[in-house]
Amino acid sequence: MKLGSILGILMLAAAIIYGEWKGSKEKRARIVSAGITAVAAVIGIILLFQPRLPGPTQVMKLVFGSVDKIMK
Repeated sequence: MKLGSILGILMLAAAIIYGEWKGSKEKRARIVSAGITAVAAVIGIILLFQPRLPGPTQVMKLVFGSVDKIMK
């Protein structure tokens, strides 16, 4: 079952990268979007095996939580 989920995540990431690659004309934008998508796919696969790890939303709250309090 996890193999199917991994393949699904990888296929979705590949489709997103392909679409962004064809849609963007700048090399830097292509590389950045592919990198962000690849990192998100890796995080998704890791969370598939270790569901108790904090997700990206919790990590961003941890990193930028104090900034939010200062902004208020």
